[in-house]
Amino acid sequence: MAVYNSAWPRTFIFVEKATGCGMPEAKEVTSFEELRKFRLADEGYFVITDSNRDAIIHKVNAKCIKADSFNLKVTLNEGKQGGWFWVDSIATAAHEFRAKRCKVCKPELNLVQPSTFEG
Repeated sequence: MAVYNSAWPRTFIFVEKATGCGMPEAKEVTSFEELRKFRLADEGYFVITDSNRDAIIHKVNAKCIKADSFNLKVTLNEGKQGGWFWVDSIATAAHEFRAKRCKVCKPELNLVQPSTFEG
């Protein structure tokens, strides 16, 4: 789990996920291989952090996020102005990173209410 501190200097503290506890999960994406695996799994969300603006939550396979921006932010700039993180839920993104939803891909805009499944 990543704990994000937005105050300068920005820091990330990573804590191992406790198994079987249902704890929220966040992982920093540090390579194209990891990015590819998360996109192929098609689960969860990406949070893109930036030193100049709020963190943004995106659908994991959103067309509004590009491999080129990952390359620039993570590989070339070595995460100096932000990073890419995979999270298991919108709630984790909001809690851990204070992230806002992308206005283009609109993650979880059409949630089905739990009451729909109650008998």
